[in-house]
Amino acid sequence: MWILLSLLSFFVGGLLLLLVGLSLFDVKRNHLSNSFFFAILLIAGVQRVAFGLDEFGELGSFSNPFTQSLLFAYFIPPIYFFFFRSLLLVHTPRKVVLLHFGLALFLVLLALGLEWGKGSHQAVFLVFSTAYFGNLIYSVTRYLRQRKTQRDLQHFKTVRVWAYLMLGAFAIIYFFANFFYGQGLESTQKEVLGQYYGVTSPLWLFIAFYLLKNPRILFGELRLMEHMTPVLLEEISIWRVKKKGPTNEADQGVEKQVEGRVEALIFSLKKMEQGWAEELLEVPSLKTLAFRLDCPQSHLKYLFKYYGNFSYGEYVNVLKVNFAISLIRKGFLLKHTIDTLSKKALFQSGNTFYLNFKKLTGESSSEFHAQLLEEKGRTAGSSSVAREA
Repeated sequence: MWILLSLLSFFVGGLLLLLVGLSLFDVKRNHLSNSFFFAILLIAGVQRVAFGLDEFGELGSFSNPFTQSLLFAYFIPPIYFFFFRSLLLVHTPRKVVLLHFGLALFLVLLALGLEWGKGSHQAVFLVFSTAYFGNLIYSVTRYLRQRKTQRDLQHFKTVRVWAYLMLGAFAIIYFFANFFYGQGLESTQKEVLGQYYGVTSPLWLFIAFYLLKNPRILFGELRLMEHMTPVLLEEISIWRVKKKGPTNEADQGVEKQVEGRVEALIFSLKKMEQGWAEELLEVPSLKTLAFRLDCPQSHLKYLFKYYGNFSYGEYVNVLKVNFAISLIRKGFLLKHTIDTLSKKALFQSGNTFYLNFKKLTGESSSEFHAQLLEEKGRTAGSSSVAREA
């Protein structure tokens, strides 16, 4: 039976590495991927392939590093922690990422320097991993249960099963590392690990096939945004997929700093814009945007210049008009005047509102509302005819 589980473990490890390769060498590269998810797949795949090769005697004189020391396990909880933050669309500054992995590295160096015994090592890892495990359970359940806007609901439907699957994978790692592996004798570490890889392989096999069935998850969050677009299309397109043109010499320094984060920044901006389309209490300043994105204002100016369809001054009006359109779709003008709508959308005057709405949509707010009512009337009429038929 264990031979079959070893074969299954080796096969699953190879499949996980294949999925990583498919995503990394995908020809459509203008997307944002969850790098921590790749790390999870890579670790799970390499562990199983290395153990399989060791079991089948294919490593020769090389020893499997995963059976020599389990200090690398300190880096697993932070990886899952940041994977879930990215999955649940929580922005994380880079300094926070460095802080968490720095703590894991500190504990590893401390264990090596003080030569902890097995009991001390297990106690420290239990406290360390439990803190992450508790936080993940709280974060995931809170996200899945909280009220959601119509836009957030699309993301929720896509990641709900996926979040439970990955939380289950981390729960298995947590309980194995703290309560099962520690019961094994030092001389049987390899056997205990082999049983763990074999028993958990069916779960990872299911995860692999789930990814193949839902490639939007594998190929990154911008693919997820593309999936959401037919249902929740931006009222006014703000950002470009491709850069407008060659970079001016004066901007080349900023480009080198920001080029690796362009897609991540635009994705974060789109998520914020979705929220502002639902509720806009105040117009965000460039300084506020930079603070929320944890980047210098110069990076944002670069984005508006080379990837935006509008300048920052125009961008502010786009946010207001998109919010006004959202209110109109919800029936705001059925009970309120256009002047009230303009104030609700934070315009200084009705005339300014009219000019900007007309400029950005090609029609006035009253024309837009009339067209919307006409479309709803036709839809209702079609439904009525269908019922009578």
